[in-house]
Amino acid sequence: MFDVTLTFSLDRTAVFFVLNVAILGIAALVASFRYLEVYDFKPKIPYYPTLAIFIVSMLLIPMVQDWLSFLFLWEIMTLASYFLIIYDWPEESVKKAGWKYFVTMHLFDTSPLILAIALYYSAYGTFNFGATTGTGYSDAIVALFLLGFAAKAGLFPLHFWLPDAHPAAPSPVSALMSGAMVELGLYGTIRVLDAVEWSVSSWIIYAIGAMAVLSMLAAILSYALQDDVKRLFAWSTIDNMGWMYLLIMAGLLGVTGVDKSINYYVVAHGLAKAAAFISTGALLYVFGTRSLEKTKGMMNTDSLTAGLMIASIFALEGVPPFNLFLSKLDVIKTLLAVSPALAYFTAIEWVIAFILFLRVVHAYIISDGRPEAKRQLAGSIALSVVILLVLSLVSQFICDYIWVRW
Repeated sequence: MFDVTLTFSLDRTAVFFVLNVAILGIAALVASFRYLEVYDFKPKIPYYPTLAIFIVSMLLIPMVQDWLSFLFLWEIMTLASYFLIIYDWPEESVKKAGWKYFVTMHLFDTSPLILAIALYYSAYGTFNFGATTGTGYSDAIVALFLLGFAAKAGLFPLHFWLPDAHPAAPSPVSALMSGAMVELGLYGTIRVLDAVEWSVSSWIIYAIGAMAVLSMLAAILSYALQDDVKRLFAWSTIDNMGWMYLLIMAGLLGVTGVDKSINYYVVAHGLAKAAAFISTGALLYVFGTRSLEKTKGMMNTDSLTAGLMIASIFALEGVPPFNLFLSKLDVIKTLLAVSPALAYFTAIEWVIAFILFLRVVHAYIISDGRPEAKRQLAGSIALSVVILLVLSLVSQFICDYIWVRW
């Protein structure tokens, strides 16, 4: 009935996203071994099978070569992530966050993608990616694809689900959602733009740029309001997706080399974000809370958990020698070729974000509090964070190796 040939392939772009999912998936599994001890109820959701489905779907999405298979795996990923979000089912806030995620994804993500793929097939008679490269899509098809992918990526104004859903999920799942799943929205965007040879109407370019900038501004305005550090890191995801979509905008405006910059940023951000979210899991595991106010002076009680959290914050905010520093510098350098004003804005936003995150570091180190530890940090949780942080130091070399040899 349909012209679909199920094939899997790894090109240079796909391999970076697959690498990111694979590393984060292993880290999430390792951290989960002991993290689930924080829950004192009989779960309704089979955690490990659902987590495995979530990881496998994300591994396969960058490999498929047709939109129908892509959509099938995309929906599996969405449903698996939904069930993982509501794992802590006795909590009413978790149920609400899960429902908000489910409705938002199917209204603004899945529905536009189904419509875009239907229009694509109607226009070209095929679901395959490569068959229509260079033929030019209508603005309607491109816009629908980009709308669906922007919702999954958490771009403003479709970001509203993210600060609730990511904190609701178990921390290893949050690491995968923020470090890998939302970035697959970026991957989908790249696939569409590759098909049209990065040539779209100017209004689409400026819409992408506006959504990116507004995402960054929304995050900056929200950082200081957060007491739950998991919500703080969720807003950081919205912020960093803005950075990555500014690279998309630069590529659409004719700047060369953005594909390399995007791939490197994806890996650097994924590693740092996963370390940060699993560190919040360490916080909850040891102290029974993620509240910044209730864990002030944590260094006085548990220097290991405090050290992992602080190192993760530095990695996430692009402090040298962590490699997100190089990726953020690369974004600013790229934007100088498009708009010096936008490059300066991005640099200033980076500095402000770092200053706002320093209040967390100050609270953990300088404050006189002595929060009571309920248990000692589990080795598997600490190990997963340490591995992610070490990889955050050397990811540039790993990416260079892949870029040259793939």
